[in-house]
Amino acid sequence: MDYDLLDIIDNEIRRKILSILSVRPSYTFELARFLGSSQQLVAKHIKMLEDSGLIYKVGKIESDEGPPRILYKANLPLLSFLQFIEGISSIIESDKGEEELNGTADDLIEQLKEIDRRIKTIELELKDLISRKQRILLAISNMFPDTETSSFFRVMIEALESGNFDLITKNIDDY
Repeated sequence: MDYDLLDIIDNEIRRKILSILSVRPSYTFELARFLGSSQQLVAKHIKMLEDSGLIYKVGKIESDEGPPRILYKANLPLLSFLQFIEGISSIIESDKGEEELNGTADDLIEQLKEIDRRIKTIELELKDLISRKQRILLAISNMFPDTETSSFFRVMIEALESGNFDLITKNIDDY
């Protein structure tokens, strides 16, 4: 089934699932417990995210309580691209003043080429920064393997959403 990516990421539960899965793999029951939602609802969102290519299966965990639990992980390159597009769209929306463009067609084409070169440079830098951010978050989560996953995710998501990474430091002291 085809999904509009913007509609998919417009849902708060799916955004939270993506946030969690961008930090570390998880399975439906664990996500449901963390989000305070039913497994059926989370499974429905997981299916949509998987069908859209935003997440994918990375393995299974055997369970004494039933069938193996399927682990999912975020498709980081696609998420990075969506974050970039989201950033661009917010810039476009906030750009109230439009400058008048003057010059010959050749001048405007040269300006366009320069802008395109700068955008490509920024995209590469953004991709590298997002990749580094993901590696740092994973390294932090690996430092606390025995920490209750749901409480760790709560702290990480709150820090990511607020941009206040001191929350992680504060909570590290508690563990």
